[in-house]
Amino acid sequence: MTALARSSFETNAPEEARQAFAPLVPRLEFGRVDPDTFRVWIQARSVSGFSIVDYAFGAPTSVAGGADEVLVVSARGRNVDIRYGRESVDSRRPYINAADGVSGRWDELQARGTVLDRGRLEGVARTISGQPIDRIEPVELAARTPELGRRWDDAVARVRRAMLVAPESFADPVVEEAAFHHLALTYLAAFQLAWPGPDGRHVSIDARSRTVRAAIDHMHAHAASPLTVQQVAAAVHVSPRGLHAAFVSELGRSPSEVLRDIRLTGVRDELRFADPIDGIGAIARRWGFVHLSRFAEAYERAYGELPSATRPTRRRAAA
Repeated sequence: MTALARSSFETNAPEEARQAFAPLVPRLEFGRVDPDTFRVWIQARSVSGFSIVDYAFGAPTSVAGGADEVLVVSARGRNVDIRYGRESVDSRRPYINAADGVSGRWDELQARGTVLDRGRLEGVARTISGQPIDRIEPVELAARTPELGRRWDDAVARVRRAMLVAPESFADPVVEEAAFHHLALTYLAAFQLAWPGPDGRHVSIDARSRTVRAAIDHMHAHAASPLTVQQVAAAVHVSPRGLHAAFVSELGRSPSEVLRDIRLTGVRDELRFADPIDGIGAIARRWGFVHLSRFAEAYERAYGELPSATRPTRRRAAA
């Protein structure tokens, strides 16, 4: 079993920085920098399927580069300008570093890059979509909405925290797979993606109607808040009856069933990665489950085990 790898690096030499970034952005090139002020700090945590890399630039810098694997960047700083060709990328949201490269310039930057194994991610996409996907390509680089961008950041932060609290647990392939699957599903929900179909035209991975897609996006963004189907319908400007009809027609399931499953997934992720001091009841209530006995029954039907059986897996792995 491969344990979690950790590394930390700091330099004021652009060539050393380029080499340090090579696993993240293999084709990174720096523009003109001031050698007297240039400084880069990098801290990385990696397992077989993904890496989470925190980094910072303490001086004005310009860069260009593309990534071979799937790379999502969440950035903040001073005078940050990210571009894909001539198009500006909304860096206020997490964005994908396109394979053919993006360029950026800033006065100061703090960022978190998350690298996902492309082959494994596309396998997850094939499983959940039922489509013969062989390569995922972004339609837009920035997350679909600010809310879904925050959901991506929260998912990465949760996994990173688990890496900090119990790094040895990631030697267990079950734990590593659970973390990867959580990031993969969040990625597929947060970004607008497509795959090249047999006729050469790009096919949306999510072929659902705009109404159903918007409703599910709203559910994902607000599942941990008090949320009703009526509120979801209002958010996408349809009646509750119309929303129900659209869900049943396209998904074969009601909106309340879909919302419940999104919340069950949220609970399961927290049980795997939350601190042991967080009680199961508190986590369930945080995700909108008021009646704990009904929650436990629904959880067991969905996953074939009680909530109490999910958490010990992580504890044993961390022991």
